[in-house]
Amino acid sequence: MFHIVVCDDDKRIANHVKDLLDENFNTRIDCKCIYNAEDLHEWIYKQDNGKTNILILDIALGEADGITIAKQIRDDYPQIKVILLSGYAQLASSVFDADPVYFLSKPIVPQKLFSSVEKAMEIVEHQQVKVMTVSGTGGRIHRINVEEIIYIETYNRNCMIYLDKGEPVEVTSKLSDLMAGMPEYIIFTHQSFACNVFKVRLFSKEDGIVVSDGSRIPVSRRHYKDVKEKIALHI
Repeated sequence: MFHIVVCDDDKRIANHVKDLLDENFNTRIDCKCIYNAEDLHEWIYKQDNGKTNILILDIALGEADGITIAKQIRDDYPQIKVILLSGYAQLASSVFDADPVYFLSKPIVPQKLFSSVEKAMEIVEHQQVKVMTVSGTGGRIHRINVEEIIYIETYNRNCMIYLDKGEPVEVTSKLSDLMAGMPEYIIFTHQSFACNVFKVRLFSKEDGIVVSDGSRIPVSRRHYKDVKEKIALHI
């Protein structure tokens, strides 16, 4: 599923875009509307936990500059693909400073909207995630090199991410939400564990997985076949 945020200070336009997307893409997407820059910042940086894949953003959000907002979000969350909207065609040349996937002029043409979202979806599906931004405990923001992840473990209501370097990082996300943005070499081994297949050192049905730092990761009966196939594929 793709997680899409539509942000426009004109609620009528934002809701219309959401309705068009829901009708066209149905269960392929989870779409949310936000109507101002402050709420967008709150959602992306404090509540979303890295789930958003696509942001459809008006470049004029009251007094806020959507282009500057888009550039900041792209810098902090490179996995988010941005589609910019504007009712002012003369501003089209300036939007590319934000490196958008697409620029749409208002009024919205449904087919162009669908094409731009399909393009963003294709990029999301084929991109190799290198760095992910996650919310940690105490309001901290962490940028994690995905290739350095050894394994992830559910910890109370949060997750602990164990890395090649440094201390484990506790993040305020469910494991299922974290995994939604991971590349294919980060795999579920158990409902409470996931690991990087390139960090696997030993694997057996009886003993589970031993990873590069010596930790032993359980493999549930439900996940055993899939784990075996993916380890064989990547190693």
